[in-house]
Amino acid sequence: MLSSTIYGGVPMSEWRNLLNNGNDNFHNGKLQEAEYCYKEAAFHLDFLWSANTTKVPLLMAWICTYHNLASLFEAKNNPDLSLQYLLIPHKRMLLECNSDDCCDDTKLITHNALKITFMPILMFSKRYPICETCLESLSEFKADLNLNQPITH
Repeated sequence: MLSSTIYGGVPMSEWRNLLNNGNDNFHNGKLQEAEYCYKEAAFHLDFLWSANTTKVPLLMAWICTYHNLASLFEAKNNPDLSLQYLLIPHKRMLLECNSDDCCDDTKLITHNALKITFMPILMFSKRYPICETCLESLSEFKADLNLNQPITH
């Protein structure tokens, strides 16, 4: 559980409040206000998670915030921007898990997070047309992900 203390100058409760306000605004049709809240929350979460990459709840909240932005832009009938907001956390997890600068714990956390970032992209590709190169890339990534699944006997 994350405390409500100040970490790196940012109160932990601030991003939670921003996410809650964003969700309330989104559900009430106030998309501009929701967008602002989500972007601010993403900024705070990026700062907090970058300072401590083993805090999984911060990472999950950061990913969730970008997925909220993707949903918001899909609701605004802007699938191109929606896809971009889905790709931001996915590409970041790919970079982090393949980085030589990351510790083993962070690599494991980000590798596992790829499963969370990939599925919304795959679902998006079923709702909206995407280019052939991207479709091939998705198929290859899905196959790689399936290969790395542990087998339970």
